[in-house]
Amino acid sequence: MKKLSILAILLIATFTLSACGKKDVIRIGATPVPHAEILEYVRPILLEQGFEYEIVVFTDYVLPNVALQSGDIIANFFQHIPYLNLQISEHNYDFVSVGGVHVEPIGLYSKKHASLNDFSNEVQLIISNSPSDRPRLLGLLVEAGLITLNNGVTNADIVASSINALPTLFTSEKVITFTEVDAAQLYSNYNNTSGDAVLINGNYALDNGLNPLEDALAIEGSGSLFVNVLVTTSANSEDPFILALIAALQSETVQNWIKENYGGAVVPAA
Repeated sequence: MKKLSILAILLIATFTLSACGKKDVIRIGATPVPHAEILEYVRPILLEQGFEYEIVVFTDYVLPNVALQSGDIIANFFQHIPYLNLQISEHNYDFVSVGGVHVEPIGLYSKKHASLNDFSNEVQLIISNSPSDRPRLLGLLVEAGLITLNNGVTNADIVASSINALPTLFTSEKVITFTEVDAAQLYSNYNNTSGDAVLINGNYALDNGLNPLEDALAIEGSGSLFVNVLVTTSANSEDPFILALIAALQSETVQNWIKENYGGAVVPAA
């Protein structure tokens, strides 16, 4: 009986010590390129401050916010402010942007045409099915000289428009039509030569081996307002880990690394 009691005490002590030594894992969600890569680069900086974290990689634009809402992750790093605001409006998320990190210029890609001058009178463009992306998509077409927005057209008008009504918001020498697909399918449409050209988000272009500076027929200017931000819940906006992470992401060291590592295909924004 005495031996059993001693054994029980030892088991309880071992369990207690094990439980006390166990730390909750900090998990942050990100899309693969460049977000997860940037988080990997930042990891040693945070480790020196006593923070260890796990990067949960997502390949779409919906699940990272679902995971943040459910508490599976403490923050995510993949989206820009217009998309975040749309998600908050649609799902009543209590999310906040902690700060901006970089811009991934959106580009116009084609396997059918070597330049914009090769486009015929009728042009079919494949675009993301996210309405929040439309202002930057049309903005790129304006920069490329393909369209001119009608006077008084706002970003809100562009977001609210149906896909078939988009051409009524601008004038063009060409007849331009749009086909929407999920953002994750943009590259496969480009690879399968769907449409005349595909407007591909920067992270998906990089993730599939495209270099926006070399492969795009046209690329978004560096003045883009679509800065990618670190996002968390309002309750965690002052969490020590979150504050340390955004400070590291916006530091001169990391911003310079982004510029040098991606050769201009990802633009520092802090």
